[in-house]
Parts: sequence; C-alpha cells; structure tokens
Amino acid sequence: MKRKHTLSEKHPLLSVLLSIAAPTLVCALAGSIRASDFVQYLLMSAAGVLCLLAQKWWFAPAFKGVFRAEIPLREIGLLCVPFLIQLVLSWLLNVMDHGLFFHATALSAVMALSAGFGEEVMFRGLSIPIGMRYFKGKNKILTVALVTSVVFGLSHLGNARGGNAIGIVQGIVTIGTGLFYAAVFLRTGSIMVTIIMHALYDWMYFVTNPALQNGDMAAMGVTTAVIISSVIDLSMGVVGFWLIRPAVREKIEAVWQKKWLDYALPVETGSVYQGKH
Repeated sequence: MKRKHTLSEKHPLLSVLLSIAAPTLVCALAGSIRASDFVQYLLMSAAGVLCLLAQKWWFAPAFKGVFRAEIPLREIGLLCVPFLIQLVLSWLLNVMDHGLFFHATALSAVMALSAGFGEEVMFRGLSIPIGMRYFKGKNKILTVALVTSVVFGLSHLGNARGGNAIGIVQGIVTIGTGLFYAAVFLRTGSIMVTIIMHALYDWMYFVTNPALQNGDMAAMGVTTAVIISSVIDLSMGVVGFWLIRPAVREKIEAVWQKKWLDYALPVETGSVYQGKH
C-alpha cells in the first residue's frame, strides 16, 4: 500500500528536521534504559538500525533503503581516501599531545559503534533521503548537506558544558566533518560507509586520547595539536563541498534515482534532468 506523505511534500524542511529529532529521541530513550553502560550503547546502536528499517517500511514501495551502495567498490574506496588521511593525521596529533597512549576496552568499542550507528542515523540516515526526495530545485543537494551538517555540528556544543572552550570549538569544526560525511552518503547512497568511518574515527580517539572521559571532552588547554586538528576537521568540509560540486551532481542524482523509484529529477534547461526518468 502506497502511503501519502503530505508533511514531506508540503513542508520538506520541517520533515527533514523532524527526521533528525525522531531518531535522536528514539536513541536517547534506548540509552536511558537502566542497564550497564555497555548494554546502553548496544541498545542505542540497535535503535538506530530499527529507525532505518522503519523508514524503509514507511516509505515503501518507493524507497529502497540506505544500506546498499549504488556505486562500485572502487569508487567508494576513492571517497574514503580523505577520511583515511584525516584518521592518520588525527592519531599523530594525539601522539603529539599524549604520547603513545592506547587503552582499548570493550566499552570503547560499543561506544564507537553507538556513535557510528546512532549519530549517522540521527543526522543523516533518515534526513538526507527525505531531503533528496522532497526538496525542490537544482541546489537541493547542497541544501540537504548544509542543513544536516550544521545541525550535526551544533549538537556537539553539548561538549562545552562546564565552560569547556574546546567543546565550543569542537562543535563548530564538527560541521566540516559532518559535511564530508553527508557528501560521502550522497555519493554512495549507503549509510554503512559513513557509519564505519564515524565509528572507526571515534574509536581511535576513545583509545588514544586520555582527555576523553567516557566519550566526553575533559577540560584541556589549547595546544598546537588541538589547533591543527581543528583545521583538519574544517578542511574535511572543503573536501565535502568538492565531493558535491556541480560537475558531479548528475551522478548524485542518479544514485538517488535508484534509491527512490519515483524520484523527481530537478528541471534544468538543456540538462538530462528534464522531466522524470
């Protein structure tokens, strides 16, 4: 049975924002269940998966879901190169400030998983597909990437509680990383790619940076490594912009045409986008 989605059709921006708020609430509720930290983080990850499955069901039969990639593995590998550079440089910067610190635990692993599944579902997994389906105009790719990235960055301002200035900086520069993740998701059509990236990056920080206490940024001073790390995160935003540049937007449209079987392509004079394919 094909359902009507009046809210998404008439108020796409509101629908996108609600698609960020809803899984955030679901994951928060899962994490509030009385259990050990380990179990809570596992429940948050499971809640993220359930949200993605629920979205696929709700928009069926038009929507195929966000687990399967729509481009070859080789292209995915190329898109991952900037992330791998960021990962290595960030680890080296941790070494600059903290030496060869390494403390891996089962808890750090499930924390990383919950960051990957939870945050990617909250900020991109539901919202970007809805934005791509219901936003209108030739700039919708840029619009959906910016909206989700800004919300993603602002959500990290919570790390500034207690007057931690570094937390404020983190909230701002995270917008750059969010834009990169959004671009990768837009290019691949698979949220699993960014889930793996996000989880691996956070795990690296959890086990190599003693300034992180249970995933929260502890009070710390501004160091050269922190400044360089902030510049790297902002640079990822530049890479994200490049990955969704006008020259490749036809490829992005093709990816989401496969995801949404009734996808309406933007009308551009002299473009292959005219009409529905």
